[in-house]
Amino acid sequence: MTKAPETVPPSTRTERVRGQLALAGSVVGIGSAFIFVRLSEVDPTATLMLRMLAASMMIGAVLAPRSATVRVRDIRGRDMGLLVLASIVSGLDLLANQWAVSYTSVANTAFLMNASPVFVLLFAWLVYRERVAVLKLVAVGIAVVGGTLVVAGGGDRAPSSLHAFGDGLALTSAALYAVFLLMTKRLRERIPTSVIMLTNSLVIMVMLAPVAFLTSDPLLPKSAAGYALVFGYALVSQLLGHGLMTYALRTVDPALASMSGLLRPVVAAVLAWLILGEGMGPLQFLGGAVMLFALYCFQRADSGGAAPASATRDKEQQLSPADDV
Repeated sequence: MTKAPETVPPSTRTERVRGQLALAGSVVGIGSAFIFVRLSEVDPTATLMLRMLAASMMIGAVLAPRSATVRVRDIRGRDMGLLVLASIVSGLDLLANQWAVSYTSVANTAFLMNASPVFVLLFAWLVYRERVAVLKLVAVGIAVVGGTLVVAGGGDRAPSSLHAFGDGLALTSAALYAVFLLMTKRLRERIPTSVIMLTNSLVIMVMLAPVAFLTSDPLLPKSAAGYALVFGYALVSQLLGHGLMTYALRTVDPALASMSGLLRPVVAAVLAWLILGEGMGPLQFLGGAVMLFALYCFQRADSGGAAPASATRDKEQQLSPADDV
């Protein structure tokens, strides 16, 4: 007797589609971060600190009165510790990312930072003993080829003596980002997006404030346009970019989330071409197409028709759809 194929419940399919759409939006939001850093009137540390301050103010004004403050006291001590640790890791990731773009090209920074799929698969295997499908490894390999084309096709405006340092910072950012994704995936099973984003912004702001006060000169923008850029940076890259990523991680595999990040070099390169005048040649367009194909292959390997394992774990503690934001 032939067994009927398993189907995914409509509600689960809808949640996964929402997660994937949120993931796509996050690519644009986070990919544009490099442009804001380049245009900022203050150095990368001060820019990032001000971004978190502005994001905390916006989240506190809009989301906290409605949902976040009521739930913070209900978070278990273990989860709160993981949330703070994830925020610290995210802060170190963003700081390495911010400074990398000052020493190497925008495209190089975006690509090397998004070597994170390799780190996600490696850490998931080492920590959780998750098996990796062959097609996923092939997709990552294809993505690396595409990213190499993006880097090879763009000019590097950074001084050659600082190029390796910038690339090293970008790779460090990739490893830290992978750890952050795996931590956030666990947190999203029990904690709403607004609480994670508010805590993340506050912790990173507190982390960076002493460093910015001691090393950044000037600490604050000199013009109204500079302040507008900071708030735009917080809205686009933090609230929309990282907020949509955090929302998506409830239903999206962290490896797929990191793979989607490989499209950020394309976003960054296009914006750098349009706004900063950094060249974008045929190889970069070809590299973007190759990375899209790699993402398609990874998605095929990732969609087995069943809900993610996390969807069935700790059901009694998971968020209801109404509590998801």
